[in-house]
Formats: sequence, C-alpha cells, structure tokens
Amino acid sequence: MLTGKFAAGHQFDPTDNRAKNKLFQGENFELAQQALEKLRPIALLHNCTLAQLALAWLIAQPQANAIAGARYPQQAQDNALAAQIQLSAAELAEIDAIGRIVSDRFDNNPIMWEF
Repeated sequence: MLTGKFAAGHQFDPTDNRAKNKLFQGENFELAQQALEKLRPIALLHNCTLAQLALAWLIAQPQANAIAGARYPQQAQDNALAAQIQLSAAELAEIDAIGRIVSDRFDNNPIMWEF
C-alpha cells in the first residue's frame, strides 16, 4: 500500500491474502488511502518515499526495531536510506494522528485476517 501500487477502489483477487485482511477491505482501505494522501507532503518534505517515511517513523519509536523486507537489492538500499531521515517531534505526532485515521476504527481483536 505504501508504494502507491493499489489505488482507491482496488479489488484484490480472492486468492491474494490481502483480500481477507481487514486493512485492505472496504472503508478501512479507503481510510488508509486518505491517510496516505495526508502523509505524502511529509514524505515530499523529506524527499523520501512513503515506505521510507514509515520506516523512519518506526525507527524513531522508543524501544522499537524496524525489520524491513525486500524482494530485490534496490529495495533493500531504499529501505536503508530511511535511517537517515530525521523526523521532528511535531512530525512524529502528526504521523501518529494520521495513522489513527485508520487504526482507531479497528476493534481490540489482534487478528487482522478474516479466514
């Protein structure tokens, strides 16, 4: 989702595991798209991708570690660049608030998939 590969209204193939993930369904997916639009200016300010911004936010969290996957070398190099992004306290708070656009709608069930 952070790559922009899936636009609003995208329908996942039923065999794709995202089709059963609550984040990629209906209103949750649309809210996630709205959140991404609000994150784009912050990423632009730091000259980074949304994925790099997400990793930078995670790296900035106390007592947290970021484990990023990569399918090819360039993706690994791009992920590593996230460590150079310095987010201000105000930006971290703004990103937190934007994330809540989506996360506050979820219930306390830690299982995100509907099998």
